[in-house]
Amino acid sequence: MLARNTKEIAQQAILKAPAIDHLPQAQNARHYAELLIQHDLWMPAINYMSHAIPAREGIWWAWFCARKSVLAKATPDEQRALSLAEAWIAQPSEDNRRAAKFCAERIPSGSPPQCVLEAIAFNGELEDPATGKSAPAIPYMSSKFVAAAVVGASYLPDPEHPEVAAIDYLKQAFEVASRINLWSQYS
Repeated sequence: MLARNTKEIAQQAILKAPAIDHLPQAQNARHYAELLIQHDLWMPAINYMSHAIPAREGIWWAWFCARKSVLAKATPDEQRALSLAEAWIAQPSEDNRRAAKFCAERIPSGSPPQCVLEAIAFNGELEDPATGKSAPAIPYMSSKFVAAAVVGASYLPDPEHPEVAAIDYLKQAFEVASRINLWSQYS
């Protein structure tokens, strides 16, 4: 179920205090994200934005952040992960989703590129390993991996000051939101 308003986005993101305490002050979905940033709640802001932005655009945002954070020092596995993510973004086919899922299962867990692949893998039907039958995607799981990728990417440039990269990445999320006219769809 897609969120219809600011409160539903916050519920899907499972935001807690102090982030949720700013919800009554928000005039709309965009203003709430801005309030989180103004109050130095960049991690909840990333989580919120990952649930507000549609899946494909959210995965692009996560890929952008992951790529920017590991570009100079990406391992071969991370380079492959980023290439597979880019292929899915360009052509979100089932074959590209399965290739992303296959790679995600074989590289170190928790790295931003691996989280991007998991976001892709969970953006479609899943296969029950015991029966081989299709099962519906877990609600919001793709958004959770988008958030994990962006938060993880925020720590890579300067682990002592992740908020610097996070604010830069949130600016990119706002650009994505603006390009797709995101805020008009939320009441």
